[in-house]
Amino acid sequence: MRRVLSLYLQYHKVQFKFLVCKMSTEERIAHSRNALIALVINNVENKLPIKEEDMRQILNKDISLFRQCLPLVMQSLKRVYGIILQKVPDSKKYICYSEITASSPAEYDEEQCRHLTLLFVILSYLLMKDCQVDEEQLFDFLKGLRIEMDEEHPYFGGNLKKLIADTFVKQLYLKREKSESDTDLETRYLYSWGYRATLEFPAKDVLEQTSGILGKEPREFVAVYNKYCVNEEAMVVD
Repeated sequence: MRRVLSLYLQYHKVQFKFLVCKMSTEERIAHSRNALIALVINNVENKLPIKEEDMRQILNKDISLFRQCLPLVMQSLKRVYGIILQKVPDSKKYICYSEITASSPAEYDEEQCRHLTLLFVILSYLLMKDCQVDEEQLFDFLKGLRIEMDEEHPYFGGNLKKLIADTFVKQLYLKREKSESDTDLETRYLYSWGYRATLEFPAKDVLEQTSGILGKEPREFVAVYNKYCVNEEAMVVD
């Protein structure tokens, strides 16, 4: 995937150099906007963050032009395609996602639906555990649901540990960090919600759906309900 992106960037960089010298300022901005939009749209499906460096490379590393075009790109993507381009906090990366992605299974193929089902299970568990657990605890929970990391699952498929610890992390659905505890004798990893998950899966919605699956009311999960729902309903549950 990275090699494909590299070839894509090289091609557009050559095209940009060839065309830009013949353009007016307005044409140059419009062409640059369209090139960035194409890059974003090509990235929607794999869900990997887009580096600002890669976006600028298409524009021959013209920072001023990039800053002019970025707001136009964001506006066009949202208006025409329903795609949100969002900067990841404290980084020079961007993610893109559809406004209807989380609520519309029709947006995904069969394998993606299965993977997102597993992701939802993990996010639900993290939510109920105050959004952070260690890796062993998470895998033990999944094992209790007969989802083994080292075995082929009849629904979710194989390579589940790689899917969780690598793919979901790179896509920013999950955050995987080393524990900073001085008492740990071995390296321990902690999982929490990633930035993309906070945008595509609002905690309130996850709580409501999880409660429905368990046949309970959201308010029965007092701590979680008070943390994520109280602002909207203005009622703290005791």
